[in-house]
Amino acid sequence: MKKRWWIIGSVVVLLGVGTIGVSMMGSQQAMGMPVQIATPSKSALESKILTSGTVIVEDKQKQYATVTGILREFAVKEGDKVKKGQIIAKIDTSDVDSRILDLEAQMSLSQANLAKAQAGMEPEELAQEQERLAQAQRDYDTAKKEYDRIHQLFVSGASTQQEADKAKSQLDSTLSSLEVAKQQLALKQKGPRKEEIASHQAQINKLQVERQQLEKERVQSIVIAPADGTVIAVAAENGQYVNKGTELLTLANLDNLLIQADINESDVNKLKLGQSATIEGVTLGKEKLDAEVTRISPIATTTQSSSGQGEKTRVKVMLKPRGELSALKPGFHVDINISVEKIDTALQVPIEAIQQDENGSTYVWIASDGVAKKQPVDTGVENELFSHIKTGLEGEEQIILSPIDGLSEGTPILPMNGSAAPVGI
Repeated sequence: MKKRWWIIGSVVVLLGVGTIGVSMMGSQQAMGMPVQIATPSKSALESKILTSGTVIVEDKQKQYATVTGILREFAVKEGDKVKKGQIIAKIDTSDVDSRILDLEAQMSLSQANLAKAQAGMEPEELAQEQERLAQAQRDYDTAKKEYDRIHQLFVSGASTQQEADKAKSQLDSTLSSLEVAKQQLALKQKGPRKEEIASHQAQINKLQVERQQLEKERVQSIVIAPADGTVIAVAAENGQYVNKGTELLTLANLDNLLIQADINESDVNKLKLGQSATIEGVTLGKEKLDAEVTRISPIATTTQSSSGQGEKTRVKVMLKPRGELSALKPGFHVDINISVEKIDTALQVPIEAIQQDENGSTYVWIASDGVAKKQPVDTGVENELFSHIKTGLEGEEQIILSPIDGLSEGTPILPMNGSAAPVGI
């Protein structure tokens, strides 16, 4: 009997609690839809582009062998610092010395021939040519007398035709030798020909050019650092036989580092040269570096997304970091915060409060006299948290945060916690 009364009592209690719960729920619905609200605030608002980038060194140059030979005294390593004019290596060009000696011998011979041609014939040589001419004349006179004698005998029938022909042939031969001797003497007396002198001079000029080239190679066999910098890559080894044009090393100015970033196409129109930025990353620890946008690529690059679905279009942007750069190394990844626009005093609301109509106009929901009211606004600068309200609000309104889809004009509302919390930055 007692057990039965206990069960009846429990049912009555449960019915009572249920009635109270239903009553409270109905009361809450009658009071309005629960919403979170806040009032706009006035403070500094900065729009930023957050991205990542890579440290690069743009001021670098490769150094190549300028002559062919064996690389000697090449001891630099990656990370070594060198000064402009410092000897980095020498290239053994021993064959160049022997080639220079050979050219010098050829030049001496050519210069002697030129001097001889310019001086003309020596008196002794002229006397010899005159003697040759006199001998040719005597030979001709003798042959002429013999020919005349044989010819008379032949006419009288005392000589044969064969003997007459032989005498005539000998006469013609001596006459030819006489003419040659006359021409040789005339040429020698006239002096050297211009063509002969020009030919000797041309040969000397050619040898001089070849010698100058070899001298240049001998000078270039010493590899000298073209500027101050740090060796960031070595492409050859000491003792290696290198040809002209073989890459030896890469030299870079690590005091002139840049940050390269790929900016999404939707943010590029916000960028301008000279905009300030902040660089940070694990290599910098808690430190931050100031930077400046120095270059914006005139073209965009489209690549396949990492997921393989869709494409990404980005624009390369260069930033120049300032300050102590010793913690940065080419290849490091850093976080970049580019300041696009900043307003010192901006009336602003949380960005989740901004709504947009189908026609593109923007508005916010405000709480007014216990109901929701749609308020058109004109927005400006925004960041990942807040949006600048240019027109539409006075600053005292109660803004409904994250309004639900079912909210409509005149809907009764119930602010959460019973009060409006000011917007914080």
